[in-house]
Amino acid sequence: MKSLTRHLTPDELRIVWILTAVLLLGIGGKIWIASRSMPVARSTPPAAAASVPNP
Repeated sequence: MKSLTRHLTPDELRIVWILTAVLLLGIGGKIWIASRSMPVARSTPPAAAASVPNP
């Protein structure tokens, strides 16, 4: 990482850190949303089974 900091100005380095944080928060948010929606999806019956009439 030190070789990268030699070539970047402090403003550019700040932008790199902000973009890294946004990327990690985006990935973490997707994982969090996926983990919260899993139990809800498992507890509801599938829509296809509910729409098939019984003879």
